[in-house]
Amino acid sequence: MISLPHQRYQLGQCVINCYDMTITAQNNTVALPAKVFEFLKLLILHPAQTVTKEQAIEQVWHGNVEVGKRGTGNAIWQLRKSFSELGEQPEDYFKTVTKVGYQLLIHPTPISQTVIKNQNKSDNKKPAFMALTVLFITCLGFFISQKATELTTPPAKVSFTPERITNFEGVEERAAISPDGRLMAFQWRREGSKGHLYIKDLQDKSAPLRQISMSNDTEAVPSWSPDGQSIAYLRTTTDDQCFVHVRDLISNQDKQLDDGCISKGYLHSLEWSPDGQKLAYSKADNDRSVIHLYHFNNAEVQALTSPKAGEHDLMMTWSADSSQLAVMRSQENMIAKIILHSLIDNSAATIVSDETLVIGLDWEHSNNQLYFTALRDANFVIQQYDIENKTLTSFHQDETISSITVNEATNSLYYARHISQEHITDRSLKDGSIIRQLISSSRDLYGQFLAATNELIFLSNRSGSWELWLKQQSGNVMLTDNIGMVTIPAPSPVDSRYVAPIKTNGLEYNELYLGDTQNNTLHKIDAVKGNVRYAAFSNDGSGVYYSSFVDGDWGLYRYDLEKNHADLLLQKNIKYAIEDDRKGIYYTLDNVSGIFYWNTQTNQHSKVNQTLRAKDWGSFFYQSSALYYLERGEKNDLIQKLDSQGNTSTAFKLPAMSIRNERSLASSREGSLIVSMQGINDADIYRIPLQ
Repeated sequence: MISLPHQRYQLGQCVINCYDMTITAQNNTVALPAKVFEFLKLLILHPAQTVTKEQAIEQVWHGNVEVGKRGTGNAIWQLRKSFSELGEQPEDYFKTVTKVGYQLLIHPTPISQTVIKNQNKSDNKKPAFMALTVLFITCLGFFISQKATELTTPPAKVSFTPERITNFEGVEERAAISPDGRLMAFQWRREGSKGHLYIKDLQDKSAPLRQISMSNDTEAVPSWSPDGQSIAYLRTTTDDQCFVHVRDLISNQDKQLDDGCISKGYLHSLEWSPDGQKLAYSKADNDRSVIHLYHFNNAEVQALTSPKAGEHDLMMTWSADSSQLAVMRSQENMIAKIILHSLIDNSAATIVSDETLVIGLDWEHSNNQLYFTALRDANFVIQQYDIENKTLTSFHQDETISSITVNEATNSLYYARHISQEHITDRSLKDGSIIRQLISSSRDLYGQFLAATNELIFLSNRSGSWELWLKQQSGNVMLTDNIGMVTIPAPSPVDSRYVAPIKTNGLEYNELYLGDTQNNTLHKIDAVKGNVRYAAFSNDGSGVYYSSFVDGDWGLYRYDLEKNHADLLLQKNIKYAIEDDRKGIYYTLDNVSGIFYWNTQTNQHSKVNQTLRAKDWGSFFYQSSALYYLERGEKNDLIQKLDSQGNTSTAFKLPAMSIRNERSLASSREGSLIVSMQGINDADIYRIPLQ
């Protein structure tokens, strides 16, 4: 056992306690496994020095090479995860020296016993009313304001202490509970591997996990049959094709039912009806996503919902009698509504609207309640909607809540809680090395570089709503303040201006706004019409390309800043477009993988890339006569380069899924790029009671 000269250490904002192998920060404490704490003690003994893997194997794992190789990787992962759970940035504490070892970046300071005793005496003298005040403030934070005139909102319930159900290395997500409440199917994705499906026995903790899918594809979104003998799920291939499957758990036979489905993020976009006769799932349909039904009696597939262009029906949950579906419908601006769809008369009614981050949804049948996730003042909350009384209540609050599911048999609710250290980096296009880390937070998203001012403009919800921020030498400045739902901005290549589609408060669609970071102005471009999705400046900064829905059709438009006039370029469902140095246009289509090119001189269109996923629709840019784009591999995220001669090469590699989805690459200074990343990506499944 590694011994330290002191029992307690101050390490940054954390206190390391050797008595009980815990770390404490901001009144929160996590306990470490014995070997992980031994590894931490080894780092504490050698601050700012590289502790090699061989040293760790020798001193912590007593020379057991095979166990130690796995143990060192697991130990640093556990430490990073634990510091993240305490609200700290693990990259401030630990550094991985590739193929060598690890460093503790902060020097620990011993905490003397005298200080501890004096502190305890001081703490004991604090008035009792201080504790009551803290309790009152904590409880007060769980009340919410009325969301819509048709809803009455009773006081919010106090959050429960969640019970952790899984604690594996990686992401455990999309839990589904068997009808008898005993088994939990879920997706588990470890670092460097694809997600597969497992079953955990919730009653027998000693029972081993059962892996039920072992293909070379990603398998997700499990849903139990009402008799508990089969599981439906979605299988996504390496070329981003999605298929609906059903696996018989007794015979282990697997059958494909349909293709063209959608599996976005961690949304639960598949559910078996309680009567056992139907499967509901989401499918891509040109410029929208539609809920479809698979009927087991005749193998027919039926389109059920009717979203408008630009609307996406991505999650659903059944009523107890299988006569209704509650459907989550979202737009490009992340605003969502919940629609109650009747299968009897095909009617649809909106019951909840104007919600943000609805990424979990389930129907609790015994009390006829809907539960869904939402964002409330920068906090992740599970909402409870009473269908009979039409009341909306904040039920439970936690960190980054994702998919949810109800266990009817035990009257409890399961949800996934994520830890994801998102950060924005400026990297060399030569080897991917970090030139500078511009932003580091759990709430920073999608950075864009203003070359003329050497500044970063980024989208973040750290204030409680999606806002634009400017990174300056002196700090961060908010550019928008509660104007509405802001989407990813586009910077000018020649000056301090930028454009951003914004759905202002009270509107149902995005308008295009022009801002200037130097004088902090922002105004709507009146010449731009329709529901605008995403925009990009021309290379000379004189115009803006954007996608917009006008008079019932999507089109690609160009707005001339000098003439204050917009022209339709293509009547096509283009999602995002950029210009090259020959005035040609690279573009992506909604729900379609790959990158297309429009030669504006010959008016010819061609597909120049097959590998950009539809989920990464905006992760490409043009610099120095070459197109750079993101390609996902099994082990790596690749930054690929397509030169003017049509040759493809790899600029650099990063670990798989370390780059965010959607529009995470942007041009920076010559020879570099901006990458919006997620560092630690970990999720565990928790359980709370419903009463």
